[in-house]
Amino acid sequence: MLRNFYILLLLALFAAASCDKEDRKNTYADQETRIDNYVSTLSSDYTVVYNRGVPRIIVAEGISGGNVLKKGDSLYFHFSGYVFSSGKGSLFATNDASVAEANGFTTDGQPYMAQFGKSPLIKGLELGLEGAKEGEHCYIIFSARYGYGNQIMASIPKLTPLFFDITIDKVF
Repeated sequence: MLRNFYILLLLALFAAASCDKEDRKNTYADQETRIDNYVSTLSSDYTVVYNRGVPRIIVAEGISGGNVLKKGDSLYFHFSGYVFSSGKGSLFATNDASVAEANGFTTDGQPYMAQFGKSPLIKGLELGLEGAKEGEHCYIIFSARYGYGNQIMASIPKLTPLFFDITIDKVF
């Protein structure tokens, strides 16, 4: 009897875990559809580049002859991170002094430095930034699949799609 109880308990736990995983997959797919719908509403003045489902919307082209970001390069950039909600939603982090001041945040305004492919950038930024050009201003939007997934990160709820407004200062 007790053995049967444990078998049923294990089956119930397995089924619950499978449903949770399936729910996350459906949430990611729904977020990616909403992101694609948003991108499709943007002006044709923007160039959109997709890398494995993550769009980079180029707001302003980079410097003519500027370096193009590839694995192993170092880069400096300014960013503002938002919870995606049919566009820029609520701001959760920035190192852009004007955005910080307008939203009651504090920052020293210094660019973020990363070694592309080696620094701890979240997957959505890694995918979105690949191929970006020095001087480029872009938006990178991605589902929780490429963000923080099922984890709460500071003021970012779990399963949250993210929108980054980025200006690449230097690539070397």
